[in-house]
Amino acid sequence: MHLSYRWQATLVIALGLLMAILDNTIVSVVLPEIARAFHTDFQTITWVGTGYFLATAAVIPIVGYLSDRIGTKTIFLITLALFTLGSGLCAFAPNEQFLIAFRILQGIGGGAMLPVAMAIIFRMFGPTERAGAMVILMVPLLLGPAFGPTLGGYLATNFSWNAIFTINLPIGVVAFILSLLVLRDNKAEQEANGQEESVSKGFDVLGLILSMGAFTTLVYGISEAGPHGWGDTTVLSFLITGSVLLVAFIIVELRVKDPVMDVRLFGSYTFTIANILQWVTVAVLFGSLFILPLFFESVQGLSSFTTGEILISQGLAMAVGLAIGGKLYNKVGPRVLAVIGLAIAALSMIGFTRMDISTTGADLQIWLILRGLGLGLVAQPLQTLAISVVSNRQMAKASSLISSTKVVFGAVGVAVLTTFLTGQGTMHAQEIAAGFLTRPLGAVAAACVQQAGQNAPALKICVTQHAVTMGLNDTFLFVLVGCAICTVLAFFLGRDPAIEAAKAAKKRGETVETSPVPVMSE
Repeated sequence: MHLSYRWQATLVIALGLLMAILDNTIVSVVLPEIARAFHTDFQTITWVGTGYFLATAAVIPIVGYLSDRIGTKTIFLITLALFTLGSGLCAFAPNEQFLIAFRILQGIGGGAMLPVAMAIIFRMFGPTERAGAMVILMVPLLLGPAFGPTLGGYLATNFSWNAIFTINLPIGVVAFILSLLVLRDNKAEQEANGQEESVSKGFDVLGLILSMGAFTTLVYGISEAGPHGWGDTTVLSFLITGSVLLVAFIIVELRVKDPVMDVRLFGSYTFTIANILQWVTVAVLFGSLFILPLFFESVQGLSSFTTGEILISQGLAMAVGLAIGGKLYNKVGPRVLAVIGLAIAALSMIGFTRMDISTTGADLQIWLILRGLGLGLVAQPLQTLAISVVSNRQMAKASSLISSTKVVFGAVGVAVLTTFLTGQGTMHAQEIAAGFLTRPLGAVAAACVQQAGQNAPALKICVTQHAVTMGLNDTFLFVLVGCAICTVLAFFLGRDPAIEAAKAAKKRGETVETSPVPVMSE
């Protein structure tokens, strides 16, 4: 008994992805320590994360196009090499300027990795087999954010900030060697995908430039809207510029024969509705993943390591949801799984709308598990359905298109929720402050006086803690409404054509295998 080629390739690719996703979330929790090490301000050091994010946004739109011309194996090896090299350089960066530059290099490799990985895996598996493969691909995407903060906190506490980069070196080298040995060469891949004839000689230079410019400026403008507000001059400038470039990009892509991203794919109802629901889900649900740690770290003063430990149950529940979704996808279809997953996610938000400053991680465990289960159930069917109507020839460009738009809407979700949280927190702080002027004192004002007495700094801290918690409750209520809307939208999902064809064949008495292929083969 041995692993078939397809599953060997899938596991090797997943190893590289896990390294990239983990690194992104690990870095976010040790930025304060890096700022202290380089004796710089926190605003400057945030570019360690921002530079990586923008490099990712720039490279994702074009990587599918380049993969079709150079070969997905070659591109995947290049991305692994860039990411691993960038990790080594980051570990030994002499100052913050070099660190930011090396993180951009790392982001080019890490950002390109996901769409190439999707293209390779989806081309290897038949339409009715992709659900099982998708589970393995989604594991690093969902577990990375769950375990990254814990691992980052552990490495930073027991070693130094450099360790979050050096840990990538052995993993990256092993992943590179395995990918070099396991993945098929480009010629064999093209023959398997029906790409015997050469790619057209024309090169969409204008599309490349416009795509990189549009997505980078849009993502930056949206990301800055969270801390600075949507009316900020810089934010508006980048949003307007990005929108103009995006419109120009779409016009160009509709006119060329070999576009960087094939926006004509949105002519398919199934592809379009699956992507729309993915966008809303990413913005609402995954955006909310980034604001809960604020409660534990800013309100309760817990470390990032302890916060990560609290969130581990959510990550494990995601893995369970993924496994269940992969097992049932071919039996019940994407619509049922998406509706159930989103309904569970909406239900889980109830627990996050009732927090107070004394709420503990243990109090939220059942709600974290439910949220993880819902996210795991909905992530895989939406992704699998979106590519179910895409041919192998279009797969690389479709993967870039899907990944690029998800990056944009992920940034939208974080920015909108951050802005909403800031506004609600400010409003509640004003209400609490007004409570100090009434007789009797307002409920929260009285609690703060009882806790802090006449100590002004302590009173301010108490008011802030209550205001942030109340703002978080309002924000999660907003997310709950968003989840409910997503649940309704899920009823309008299209059907997976491969599953429908299999059902029709079964009715005709034909033998059809619709379950995921076994991992082990002779």
